[in-house]
Amino acid sequence: ARARRLGEIARQPGARVAIATLVLAQSIMVMLMVITGVHMKDHAHALHDISFVIASHVVGMYALSVFSGRMTDARGPRVAIVSGSLVLLLSCLLAPLSPRVVPLAVSLFLLGWGWNLCYVAGSALLASQLRPVERARVQGMNDLLMGTASAAGALGSGVVFAAVGYRAMALASGGASLLLLLLAHGFRDALPEGAPAR
Repeated sequence: ARARRLGEIARQPGARVAIATLVLAQSIMVMLMVITGVHMKDHAHALHDISFVIASHVVGMYALSVFSGRMTDARGPRVAIVSGSLVLLLSCLLAPLSPRVVPLAVSLFLLGWGWNLCYVAGSALLASQLRPVERARVQGMNDLLMGTASAAGALGSGVVFAAVGYRAMALASGGASLLLLLLAHGFRDALPEGAPAR
């Protein structure tokens, strides 16, 4: 089969939702993750406490990947993306409630898990929209977009944190999580619940 042009692929609702999911989830995750250490330093936490919170985040990012994959296979990518969006939203709402170590560790763990759900489901959804001959090129382009989102999120988080503080930044990330949730909800007709990635 011939490889379609990127514009033709981007006209598919599934491909658009998959790429938007991956880029948005990456931005949300990076913005909150990279500045949490600075936030904790402002509250006079020791380095080992900061390390513990970041370690809990990394565990959340990868430890439940098998569960995320099974959910995507069993319930379809839309359900997994909705679930990931809700977990990301919960994380963003919890993060500014307390500067203590345990609440921040829980919030950052949830941030990693929500990202993982969106990443696994979004990647599966994107692959299902592509012909084999297109996958390397389109997934490479998507990785470039995610890398750009990471860089923008990392740089932007410092600016936002300096201007309005951690609470406002977490709530802004929560707003982006709501956008992701609405995006997945609007995708209902294109990929019903229970339809696995093909």
